[in-house]
Amino acid sequence: MKHVYISHGDKGGVGKSVLAATIIEALLTGTSSLALVEGDTTQPDLALRYANDPGVLLGVLPLNRAGDANNAVSAFASWLEQNDPADVVINLPAGASETLDEHGDLIRQVADALGYALTCFYSLGKGDTPTAGLVKSLQSGLLSHIDPARQIVVYPAFQGDPHDFAWYAHAGRKSFQGREIIMPALQNRDAFRKMLGAPGRLKNLAISGAPGWMIVDKLNVARWLKSALSVLEPIIKE
Repeated sequence: MKHVYISHGDKGGVGKSVLAATIIEALLTGTSSLALVEGDTTQPDLALRYANDPGVLLGVLPLNRAGDANNAVSAFASWLEQNDPADVVINLPAGASETLDEHGDLIRQVADALGYALTCFYSLGKGDTPTAGLVKSLQSGLLSHIDPARQIVVYPAFQGDPHDFAWYAHAGRKSFQGREIIMPALQNRDAFRKMLGAPGRLKNLAISGAPGWMIVDKLNVARWLKSALSVLEPIIKE
């Protein structure tokens, strides 16, 4: 079975790109072919990270076209069929549900027709608005077309503990049949800033660093990456 992994979450600043990068790192050594689809052409941060990596096929496709979502989804479907990678990681832009949710059924139909299993990670913000976005997606949006076992709600640890999030006490959580994970935070802010600014595989940065890095920066990144992979790999390897 081929796989599509979607890094979702309507709110910006919840760590969707870091999560997508970590999924890529978990897949790099265990797949026959890996693709990254960057859904925001205005801020292709992950595309820049893996631009020179022969192990990652890049697709930079605008997946948040207001008023033109059907053509955006259709362009992605055509790209997927033409390239046929074994594993695909999609990094969705903030607010993607506003354009993609009404076409969740089309995304699922394309995945089924091409033999892909869909897994969607939804990174939360703390307040009521991000939770409302999650609930809407579960009820009628993209997540409603994902099998429950592959619906993954993500608590970004850098924003707080799970009970700090509105979703934690929401009535909809009681009937939620998917899974929840806590995405670890790289607590050293200087190391985190350096990691975001350095291109290349995160695993390589954890070993070799980049110009201007200190040994402690590499150690902090390596420590964080190990903990993040321990959370994601059991899901990726199913």
